[in-house]
Amino acid sequence: MPSKPNRKKTESQHHEPIFIVRPVSSKFGLDYLHITLIILVLVLIALAFSLSSFKPATIVKTCAYGSINGTCATPQHNSSAALKAAEKILASYSTVNSTLSLLPYYSLVNDSKVEYIADSSMWLVVVPYVNPFTNEVLNVSMLLYGSNLSLAEPYMQMIRPILNTSDYVIAPGVIKMEGHTACSYNQSMPVSLIADPYAPGTLSSIRLALNESRELGRRINMSYDFIFSDYSISKYSSFGVQATQALGQYLSCASQQSQKYGAFVGNLSKIYTGDPISNFTLYQVATGSGLNMSTFNTCMQNVSTTLDYQAKLAQFYGITSTPVFVLDCAYLSIPQTLNESMAYALNATKP
Repeated sequence: MPSKPNRKKTESQHHEPIFIVRPVSSKFGLDYLHITLIILVLVLIALAFSLSSFKPATIVKTCAYGSINGTCATPQHNSSAALKAAEKILASYSTVNSTLSLLPYYSLVNDSKVEYIADSSMWLVVVPYVNPFTNEVLNVSMLLYGSNLSLAEPYMQMIRPILNTSDYVIAPGVIKMEGHTACSYNQSMPVSLIADPYAPGTLSSIRLALNESRELGRRINMSYDFIFSDYSISKYSSFGVQATQALGQYLSCASQQSQKYGAFVGNLSKIYTGDPISNFTLYQVATGSGLNMSTFNTCMQNVSTTLDYQAKLAQFYGITSTPVFVLDCAYLSIPQTLNESMAYALNATKP
């Protein structure tokens, strides 16, 4: 009688895994499992060798102001301070008795480039400007000491400004007077033309001011202040003080009658030669221009006091060259850039 198969033995044979290792070649006695292990060992050896031969990675630093001997430079002042110092130096050129006095009003400070030269500890500031005679855009470059931001050297063989001011160029055509804040007003921004009556361009500047008043209407309140600077003083010896100053007195009192002031300046321009005009002739011009002579005569009685006040006002603003416009009690402009400065002042944020 046949025996029954052993169940436990059969189940064991059924569940135990069976590995079949095939030889690779009958010559070397290696199988695929041993070859895989050998390859794994070789990879680990190569990895260990690579790690032992690696050098520390070089960290690249980005230095905002350059480097000295591999160390980032740390200037005492930043680029904004350097540009502000350059703007003050530009404004100082307004006091130079040459065509360089036009430089601050034609500078494009918003397009300036500022660079720190680490090797010499200096700032290089390059400011574009428009040549008012050719309309060509050029550059003025300045080297500033890194310690105090004072002018080390102006390029283009420029002379240094004689008088250093605290004012600075704030926008094309506009100088911001340091220490002076914008006026407080509700509707009409105050604008003042300050001029020596004998300065070149004074009468044309008055006509320009009259045109601006007509175009802008109540947005501005134009006034006219006359001072006796070097232009007038140079005529004292030939014509006398009283005869020389008469032109300024007439211009001042006639300006109080805004409706007829344009006619007065127009008639005056027909006879003005650059020298003082007799009191008799000036009075005829005033009468022929349609001025209210009663009001005019009252003004002339106190005109000396008025002109003294205007001289102190010019001194308060630090005016050394005329004609010049003071806008909103805080900004300076020359007649050639009045449109740009007027737009800036009208759009400036009020306190």
